[in-house]
Amino acid sequence: LGPPFLDAVAMYNVTAQRAIAKKELKEGLEGARSWHHQYKDSAYIYIGGLHEGLTEGDVVIVFSQFGEVVDCHLVRDKTSGKSKGFAFICYDDQRSTVLAVDNMNGYQLLKRTIRVDHVEKFKAPKQFDENDLDENGDPKLLEYKASGAEGQGYQVYNVLESQKKIVAAMEARKNYWEDKKAKEAPEDEDEAWARSFEENLQDMKEVDKERKRLKKLKKDKKELKRMKKEAKKLKKEAKKVKKEEKKRKAENLKVKEEVKKTAKKEKSESDSSDS
Repeated sequence: LGPPFLDAVAMYNVTAQRAIAKKELKEGLEGARSWHHQYKDSAYIYIGGLHEGLTEGDVVIVFSQFGEVVDCHLVRDKTSGKSKGFAFICYDDQRSTVLAVDNMNGYQLLKRTIRVDHVEKFKAPKQFDENDLDENGDPKLLEYKASGAEGQGYQVYNVLESQKKIVAAMEARKNYWEDKKAKEAPEDEDEAWARSFEENLQDMKEVDKERKRLKKLKKDKKELKRMKKEAKKLKKEAKKVKKEEKKRKAENLKVKEEVKKTAKKEKSESDSSDS
């Protein structure tokens, strides 16, 4: 079975899982009644269908919106070092896995539909120390340690130069606005009201924008449902046509047999009269 079949299976799993999540949300199922409950003892999730160009850091950035990532294992080819398109990440809080699975399963990332699911038992990759050999001369197995958000270890931060620059820039921005606010004259009642009004107006615009997005999503779902119904109808009609075609062929075959039989009988009668 080739990649197209595997892609179809993965897409089916994504669709089925999203349908379950939608039903749970509709019926208000949570806690022990939720399908997530069976994975309550694992803080790992599986991410499949990733673009080969994504790095561990990219994966962490995308998924850290649901909680602190303490481990990221992007599976790579041992020879080339290229990504195989799937990864395992672990959250500091197991509840983050539920948010990640519900929100990211079926998500489009770099024009790829990714699959996100729970991992009941994470099998840590084996790493060996080539410089430390056992009594048989084989390299010793190293203890697996969580990579942490920056790949430098659990709860280790601001090690990477890129992250240091980000933190420094954020700190400078924070100091700038604090200094500016301290130097500015305090707002009077009218200015405070005007600012509050502008902020509320902006919030209303965002709410209206979200409402329109949800309305469009509802419309798209309705259209998808209609298309599925139409496809089902066409499939049924095609099945009917196929059945009729089979019946027609059988009738034609029967007619041919009758003609052949009649011709044979007439020939036999002709031969008898001649003799």
